[in-house]
Amino acid sequence: MSYKRESPEKIQVLISEKELNFIDVRSPPERNTDGYIAGSAEMDIRGADFDQKLNTLDKNKTTVFYCRAGNRSAAACQKAENFGFKDIYMIEGGIIAWESRGLPTRK
Repeated sequence: MSYKRESPEKIQVLISEKELNFIDVRSPPERNTDGYIAGSAEMDIRGADFDQKLNTLDKNKTTVFYCRAGNRSAAACQKAENFGFKDIYMIEGGIIAWESRGLPTRK
């Protein structure tokens, strides 16, 4: 495993410092109901086109994934590694951890 699990606070700093691929791997209904982190793109890991969409991203950019609690983003990190992405992160605890720390989301 070469991807990194980081705290919401560390990811928030990363987002503010770098231009990156920032991906919400939850389903569109989850994103619409539960909210999302500003600047994140919607890319449902369970969608039939996930691999295709992932392959369109710049593999040399830092890439950050998140989901509800961390399971799907870990799977997304693994896929990104298999596709040759270099600098991969996930938010430890997903959007639940992000919100529990009072960090902003949008609805």
